[in-house]
Amino acid sequence: MRHNVELSRRAQRDIADAHEYIRQDAPGRAERWRQRLLAAIDTLEHWPARHSLAPEAETVGMDLRQMLFGAYRILYVVEGDIVNVLTVRHGARRSLELDELGGMQ
Repeated sequence: MRHNVELSRRAQRDIADAHEYIRQDAPGRAERWRQRLLAAIDTLEHWPARHSLAPEAETVGMDLRQMLFGAYRILYVVEGDIVNVLTVRHGARRSLELDELGGMQ
């Protein structure tokens, strides 16, 4: 089954912010990072359940999955044939809180 992968506004903003942060020190590396990240996200269209549940899945009360990409965590949920990427977070950031989910979908 092929899934449609959708980026939430929050995930789009997260990617743009991380890209800008990396670009300040290494413009070429930032663009390569963004392209590789988006390509990795696109792989979720095939078998998105292959990635583990995120540590905070139980806390937020949903099957929140994570795909690791370098130092970043791509957090997403699978709803039928839709993969909804909620956020892209640096791994050093604190865990996702339930109240943060409101503006992500």
